Amino acid sequence: MLSINVVCIGKLKEPYLKEAVYEYQKRLSKYCHIQIIELADEKLPVKLNTSLIAEIKQKEASRMLEHMKKDSYIICLDLKRKRIFQ
Repeated sequence: MLSINVVCIGKLKEPYLKEAVYEYQKRLSKYCHIQIIELADEKLPVKLNTSLIAEIKQKEASRMLEHMKKDSYIICLDLKRKRIFQ
């Protein structure tokens, strides 16, 4: 059976989004095993600059990669919803 792991930074807080995720998981469970892994986001300092933003993104990306298998097909979405395929 196909296995899909969704690794994301941050947790869903809105109840309607949690319900939507649950509904999709339920529907997809007939066709694949789906797991959603929510990782804690980095704490942001009061004053941000470009180098701090890059450092935070690097830390979060490293934590995400720890949860991915080497032979995985990875699809990454950034904040602007631009797809990046690997």
